Amino acid sequence: MLNWKRTILTTSSLCLFLCSTTLPVFAKPKPAPQRKPASTSTSIYEQAKKQLPEDFYALYRVVDRIARANELDNRPWRIMAVPKYDVNAFATDVNLIAVFDGILDQLAGDSSALACVVAHEMGHHVKRHLAVGAAQKAELIAKIEEEAKREVLGEQQAANEESTAAVVGGAVVNRVVGGTVGGLLGSILGNQGAQRQADSQKRINQIIEKKKQELEERLAMQERQQEHEADEIGYIASVKAGFDPDGCLRVMQVLSQIPGSESDSTHPAVPKRIEAIKALMIKYPPQTLAKEGEARISKTKPLTYNLSKDQASLRINSSRGGSQADDIDKKFGR
Repeated sequence: MLNWKRTILTTSSLCLFLCSTTLPVFAKPKPAPQRKPASTSTSIYEQAKKQLPEDFYALYRVVDRIARANELDNRPWRIMAVPKYDVNAFATDVNLIAVFDGILDQLAGDSSALACVVAHEMGHHVKRHLAVGAAQKAELIAKIEEEAKREVLGEQQAANEESTAAVVGGAVVNRVVGGTVGGLLGSILGNQGAQRQADSQKRINQIIEKKKQELEERLAMQERQQEHEADEIGYIASVKAGFDPDGCLRVMQVLSQIPGSESDSTHPAVPKRIEAIKALMIKYPPQTLAKEGEARISKTKPLTYNLSKDQASLRINSSRGGSQADDIDKKFGR
């Protein structure tokens, strides 16, 4: 996610800055008839510009080039524009990318910066950060619970035994000694057992709280690493698609204006991300990447697209197209 949010498929959802599992209500683009795209690049793009709202058209062209240049056109991609002024974007579910109005507004007129945002989110899907994150978190939580139980079991059992022995001992002392002295001794033994029980429970709570904090720190570290990985894919994939390599740096300049962007959290500090991108530009020269991507694009056809039935999102189809019926006819005839 950019302080890319992305959703983790557990109790919450991995982003520009990971995000909730429930998407907000999306603004509906202007209705338009679903016409079958023509066979040439020019006619497909001309049709898309006439049919789609401006934001969807830009996102379609970005995904089309990134997918074809990076051999990511073997799967469909779903795009949603979130009608909320938030400088954010996130990846969730399967190949779904949500882009907020805020980031679209701040990157207006800069398709290369937008391409870096989209490629970053596509990178989370490519690296399976969502599925891996969900599985790892569930596994870590189960492991922590198991370790905590083992660690405190002996203390809890000893406390229970001492508490029971103290109560029994107190009753015996009271019967044997009797009187004020016997009652006092029995009370002391009983209180000592109760105190040990309370101390044991306090210890249990401390252990659990410590392990929860350690879990959160480990997950935050993992997310920061995933953000660096997605940044790398965002740079490489967008440049292969022919976009300006400095577009990724311009995205970071926008993010740097957000409070807290200079410190590590679930995302790396923006200055660190900028330095990492500059290092990538040296490691992977833009000219080489662009040449490789153009060679791939030249061997493929523009991807088709479909608005969702509620016209709230856009699907950019895989190289196989978007119709099972057409695929069956192609294979077996009519």
